[in-house]
Amino acid sequence: MTGSPGILTTIFAFLLVLGPLVLIHELGHYLVGRLFGVKADAFSIGFGKELAGWTDKRGTRWKLSALPLGGYVQFAGDMNPTSAPKPDDVGLSPRERAQTFHSKPLWQRALIVFAGPLTNLLLCVAIFAGFFSIYGRVVNDAEISGFTANSPAQAAGMRVGDRIVAIDGDKVDGATDVPGRVAYFPGKTLPIAVERAGRTLVLPVKLATQEFSDQFGNKAKIGDIGVRMMPPVVGGFYGDSPAEDAGLKVGDRIVAVNGAAITSFEDIPELIRPQAGRSVDLSVRRDGEVRTFQVKVTEGSIPDAQGKPQKVGQIGVRAGRFEQVGPVDAVALGFQQSFRAMGNMVTGITQIFTGDRSVRELGGPIKIAQYSGQTFTLGWEAFVEFAALISINLAFINLLPIPGLDGGHLAFYAAELVRRRPLGARSQEWAIKTGVALVLALMVFVTVNDLASLPIFGG
Repeated sequence: MTGSPGILTTIFAFLLVLGPLVLIHELGHYLVGRLFGVKADAFSIGFGKELAGWTDKRGTRWKLSALPLGGYVQFAGDMNPTSAPKPDDVGLSPRERAQTFHSKPLWQRALIVFAGPLTNLLLCVAIFAGFFSIYGRVVNDAEISGFTANSPAQAAGMRVGDRIVAIDGDKVDGATDVPGRVAYFPGKTLPIAVERAGRTLVLPVKLATQEFSDQFGNKAKIGDIGVRMMPPVVGGFYGDSPAEDAGLKVGDRIVAVNGAAITSFEDIPELIRPQAGRSVDLSVRRDGEVRTFQVKVTEGSIPDAQGKPQKVGQIGVRAGRFEQVGPVDAVALGFQQSFRAMGNMVTGITQIFTGDRSVRELGGPIKIAQYSGQTFTLGWEAFVEFAALISINLAFINLLPIPGLDGGHLAFYAAELVRRRPLGARSQEWAIKTGVALVLALMVFVTVNDLASLPIFGG
């Protein structure tokens, strides 16, 4: 287990994640508002007391405020930062009235409100698309190469060589899809379709419940079907790979290590790690022939259960083949990944409401700060990916139909569209006050949850 980052690193990483995401969200509102001629009175990162700021030539006050848990754009005609409308616009000139938010047509107001969550979604898509453009996508068939002990999949009738093609009716494109499709359903029975000898079979699999723990000690209960899906095919090399130096190529299928048969890629580390500094014979199948290469195993280091470095043997091969994708495909995959992440949020929240998951799994600002610091120590790729997930979280949360949030305003506009007239200013004001109270109560609850999970409080 890796030690947690220090408090200063955690605070810095938290601000580095949340600050730009809030800025981008509010810029979405601001820029679309400007496009439609709406004047912004204030643009704030954070809430509460102003720490620093300036006023531009358009009369907008740009400021940094004390509580760094969000932000707002207060448009002309708003009574407060939640965009509650002022009761009247007495004393405004026709030009000033035309610049108020609530004077604009319904469709323009809806677009201004929707622009904030949309920018967070598009940022997430852009980050994922960037990763796909740089690294490509993993191409790895969801072919079962083995089973774990007490495997639910094996108990349901699956066999080595079966290829998983769908889970609960959703198509599976490769092995990397499977864990994410089952992780949210521990203990549930899901129909899983497999392809076997040209036929498709649908088998009901009761998922096992596993407790997952990462290198920082964060724990979560996840669903597991107990299969190994990484055929022992060389997908690539990393570092100064001794296997590549010995003559192995991408696409080689490793069939034996020192004569011990290999059926899954997961078998390889178990046989290689004890061999640091020695030479091993790797037998691979290439073009229908089996060839044997002598590979000098290098010495590496991984943390043991106590977090102490442990010397292990490594040969520098990785599973899965990376396929380069063009910009259009990268964007399409970015949208796919983003909507899948949002779907997982919907699933998680639904399970909390139905009692399938504990409310203790809800996290707030302290948990986000904790994870920000942890991913920051893992390198820029992990940190940027975490920022993408927080961005899609912000988009999703802001679209909830709660008064005071963007989704609440969109709900008002939907009612206005049906009624052909807006709700009264007084009604909107009270609805927004109720919504803000609900959001604040939820914030208090998740913060208490976060505190209870900290080691100092026995979590």
